[in-house]
Amino acid sequence: GGFVTACAALISRDGAVRLANAGHLAPYLAGEEVEVAPGLPLGVAAGFAYLEFSASLAPGQTLSLVSDGVVEAANAAGELFGFDRTREMSGKSAQEIADAAKAWGQNDDIAVVTVRRVA
Repeated sequence: GGFVTACAALISRDGAVRLANAGHLAPYLAGEEVEVAPGLPLGVAAGFAYLEFSASLAPGQTLSLVSDGVVEAANAAGELFGFDRTREMSGKSAQEIADAAKAWGQNDDIAVVTVRRVA
């Protein structure tokens, strides 16, 4: 009876990125949100076909995937960390992004994965 969101990325040595999204937030590539169809969360419907999207990760660029706990972190005034702050931080390390969201006001789980292509 449950479901889970997911965003899967397959990254090749040459920087080619293949993405599929199951109801998760879109990832950020080089500081910009990657336009991927949201798809249904996993466990909602059997046999659902997920669309695959392609991108390219150049040397020095980052690909960041975050959970909704990052964008939904809320400070004492109720202001969300939000998509703009998340996008601005998306080139930072996973630890820096998570720490910033926690300091803003964590109210949900926070997960961040950041991949930087070095060559």
